[in-house]
Amino acid sequence: MKIYNNISLIIPILLFFSCSKDDNTISDSDRHQALLGQWEYQAIMTDRAVDINGDGTVNIDLFNTQEIRQCIKDNLTFFTERGVGENGGYAINENGLSCDDQDPFSTIEEDSYELIDNSIIRFVIRNEMRIIDLTRSKMIVETNDTLGNENVIVTITFKKS
Repeated sequence: MKIYNNISLIIPILLFFSCSKDDNTISDSDRHQALLGQWEYQAIMTDRAVDINGDGTVNIDLFNTQEIRQCIKDNLTFFTERGVGENGGYAINENGLSCDDQDPFSTIEEDSYELIDNSIIRFVIRNEMRIIDLTRSKMIVETNDTLGNENVIVTITFKKS
Protein backbone atom coordinates (compact mmCIF):
# COMPACT_ATOMS: atom_id res chain seq x y z
CA MET A 1 0.00 0.00 0.00
CA LYS A 2 2.89 2.33 0.78
CA ILE A 3 4.35 1.82 -2.72
CA TYR A 4 0.99 2.66 -4.28
CA ASN A 5 0.84 5.92 -2.28
CA ASN A 6 4.35 6.90 -3.36
CA ILE A 7 3.61 6.16 -7.02
CA SER A 8 0.36 8.11 -6.87
CA LEU A 9 2.34 11.11 -5.61
CA ILE A 10 5.24 10.78 -8.05
CA ILE A 11 3.20 10.40 -11.27
CA PRO A 12 1.37 13.75 -10.98
CA ILE A 13 4.65 15.50 -10.16
CA LEU A 14 6.37 13.96 -13.20
CA LEU A 15 3.44 14.87 -15.43
CA PHE A 16 3.50 18.44 -14.15
CA PHE A 17 7.19 18.91 -14.94
CA SER A 18 7.10 17.04 -18.25
CA CYS A 19 4.41 19.26 -19.76
CA SER A 20 5.89 21.86 -22.05
CA LYS A 21 4.95 25.44 -21.41
CA ASP A 22 3.53 27.09 -24.53
CA ASP A 23 4.42 30.68 -23.79
CA ASN A 24 4.10 31.84 -27.38
CA THR A 25 7.83 32.52 -27.73
CA ILE A 26 9.63 31.99 -31.01
CA SER A 27 13.27 31.58 -31.89
CA ASP A 28 15.14 34.30 -33.75
CA SER A 29 15.31 32.08 -36.83
CA ASP A 30 11.48 31.84 -36.88
CA ARG A 31 10.90 35.60 -36.66
CA HIS A 32 10.46 36.05 -40.40
CA GLN A 33 7.58 33.58 -40.42
CA ALA A 34 6.04 34.93 -37.19
CA LEU A 35 6.03 38.47 -38.61
CA LEU A 36 3.73 37.47 -41.47
CA GLY A 37 0.02 38.12 -41.16
CA GLN A 38 -2.49 40.70 -40.01
CA TRP A 39 -1.72 42.88 -36.98
CA GLU A 40 -3.82 45.41 -35.09
CA TYR A 41 -2.75 48.18 -32.75
CA GLN A 42 -2.84 47.46 -29.05
CA ALA A 43 -0.77 50.41 -27.77
CA ILE A 44 1.11 53.40 -29.19
CA MET A 45 3.47 55.28 -26.85
CA THR A 46 6.14 57.94 -27.31
CA ASP A 47 9.26 58.55 -25.27
CA ARG A 48 8.19 62.15 -24.63
CA ALA A 49 4.86 63.91 -24.48
CA VAL A 50 3.52 65.40 -27.73
CA ASP A 51 0.43 67.33 -28.82
CA ILE A 52 -0.49 65.90 -32.22
CA ASN A 53 -4.12 67.02 -32.32
CA GLY A 54 -3.41 70.63 -31.27
CA ASP A 55 -5.71 70.63 -28.23
CA GLY A 56 -2.99 72.00 -25.92
CA THR A 57 -2.68 68.73 -23.99
CA VAL A 58 0.48 66.67 -24.36
CA ASN A 59 0.51 62.90 -24.01
CA ILE A 60 2.89 59.98 -24.30
CA ASP A 61 0.01 57.51 -24.62
CA LEU A 62 -1.29 58.06 -28.13
CA PHE A 63 -3.62 55.06 -28.20
CA ASN A 64 -5.72 55.59 -25.06
CA THR A 65 -6.09 59.36 -25.54
CA GLN A 66 -7.51 61.59 -28.24
CA GLU A 67 -4.08 62.39 -29.78
CA ILE A 68 -4.74 59.99 -32.66
CA ARG A 69 -8.16 59.73 -34.30
CA GLN A 70 -10.05 56.51 -33.63
CA CYS A 71 -10.24 55.70 -37.34
CA ILE A 72 -6.41 55.50 -37.42
CA LYS A 73 -6.23 53.34 -34.28
CA ASP A 74 -8.61 50.94 -36.04
CA ASN A 75 -6.22 50.37 -39.00
CA LEU A 76 -4.78 46.94 -39.74
CA THR A 77 -1.13 46.29 -40.61
CA PHE A 78 -0.11 43.45 -42.92
CA PHE A 79 3.25 41.75 -43.50
CA THR A 80 3.24 39.37 -46.48
CA GLU A 81 5.68 37.26 -48.45
CA ARG A 82 6.40 37.89 -52.08
CA GLY A 83 8.31 35.77 -54.57
CA VAL A 84 11.68 34.17 -53.91
CA GLY A 85 14.42 36.79 -53.69
CA GLU A 86 11.95 39.68 -53.28
CA ASN A 87 11.39 41.84 -50.22
CA GLY A 88 8.21 41.24 -48.25
CA GLY A 89 5.08 43.32 -48.67
CA TYR A 90 3.87 45.79 -46.06
CA ALA A 91 0.47 47.49 -46.06
CA ILE A 92 -1.77 49.47 -43.74
CA ASN A 93 -5.47 49.09 -44.46
CA GLU A 94 -8.52 50.92 -43.21
CA ASN A 95 -10.67 48.69 -41.09
CA GLY A 96 -14.35 49.30 -40.33
CA LEU A 97 -13.78 52.91 -39.18
CA SER A 98 -12.39 54.66 -42.24
CA CYS A 99 -10.94 58.17 -42.12
CA ASP A 100 -12.06 61.04 -44.33
CA ASP A 101 -12.96 59.90 -47.84
CA GLN A 102 -11.21 56.53 -47.63
CA ASP A 103 -13.26 53.45 -48.34
CA PRO A 104 -13.50 50.93 -45.50
CA PHE A 105 -10.94 48.14 -45.89
CA SER A 106 -8.95 50.05 -48.52
CA THR A 107 -5.15 50.15 -48.54
CA ILE A 108 -3.84 53.50 -47.32
CA GLU A 109 -0.10 52.76 -47.27
CA GLU A 110 2.12 50.26 -49.06
CA ASP A 111 5.83 49.55 -48.86
CA SER A 112 8.21 46.64 -49.04
CA TYR A 113 10.45 45.43 -46.23
CA GLU A 114 13.26 43.11 -45.33
CA LEU A 115 14.05 41.65 -41.94
CA ILE A 116 17.64 42.46 -40.99
CA ASP A 117 19.41 40.30 -38.37
CA ASN A 118 15.97 39.12 -37.15
CA SER A 119 15.67 42.41 -35.26
CA ILE A 120 15.19 45.31 -37.70
CA ILE A 121 12.39 45.72 -40.21
CA ARG A 122 13.87 47.90 -42.94
CA PHE A 123 11.45 49.55 -45.34
CA VAL A 124 12.00 51.25 -48.69
CA ILE A 125 9.89 54.33 -47.87
CA ARG A 126 9.02 54.50 -44.17
CA ASN A 127 11.33 54.60 -41.14
CA GLU A 128 12.71 51.27 -39.97
CA MET A 129 11.23 49.46 -36.98
CA ARG A 130 13.34 47.83 -34.28
CA ILE A 131 11.76 44.68 -32.90
CA ILE A 132 11.69 44.78 -29.09
CA ASP A 133 9.59 41.64 -28.64
CA LEU A 134 7.95 39.22 -31.05
CA THR A 135 5.80 36.23 -30.17
CA ARG A 136 3.23 34.35 -32.20
CA SER A 137 0.49 36.70 -30.99
CA LYS A 138 2.21 39.99 -30.06
CA MET A 139 4.84 42.30 -31.51
CA ILE A 140 6.44 45.36 -29.94
CA VAL A 141 8.48 47.66 -32.18
CA GLU A 142 10.19 51.04 -31.86
CA THR A 143 10.59 53.58 -34.62
CA ASN A 144 11.92 57.12 -34.84
CA ASP A 145 9.36 59.70 -35.95
CA THR A 146 8.53 63.40 -35.87
CA LEU A 147 5.20 64.11 -34.16
CA GLY A 148 3.92 67.55 -33.20
CA ASN A 149 7.28 69.06 -34.28
CA GLU A 150 9.08 66.74 -31.82
CA ASN A 151 11.57 64.02 -32.71
CA VAL A 152 10.35 61.03 -30.71
CA ILE A 153 10.74 57.30 -30.39
CA VAL A 154 7.37 55.66 -30.90
CA THR A 155 6.77 52.25 -29.33
CA ILE A 156 3.95 50.32 -30.99
CA THR A 157 2.43 47.16 -29.58
CA PHE A 158 0.53 45.03 -32.08
CA LYS A 159 -1.56 41.94 -31.50
CA LYS A 160 -2.03 39.34 -34.20
CA SER A 161 -5.56 39.28 -35.46
